[in-house]
Amino acid sequence: MRYTGGLVVDVSQIFIKGNGIFSNVGSNNHKCKLRALYEAAALGYLIEKAGGKTITKGKVSLLDYEITGYDDRLCFAMGSAE
Repeated sequence: MRYTGGLVVDVSQIFIKGNGIFSNVGSNNHKCKLRALYEAAALGYLIEKAGGKTITKGKVSLLDYEITGYDDRLCFAMGSAE
């Protein structure tokens, strides 16, 4: 699978090809860019309903993360269950 760096494109490749992972990592110098409410949660829901896995802060499912505001940004990984 090819990595493009685009969330929607990479996740659609996971659905089409059946394997793969997308991760959005951050550090002290590089903050996470993707918003939990608008970007991560929507695709995380689709991934988990299709049988895949998601993980975020505290090593919990992305769907268990409590969103506290419109601009919450978080680090996460999502992909096929294999």
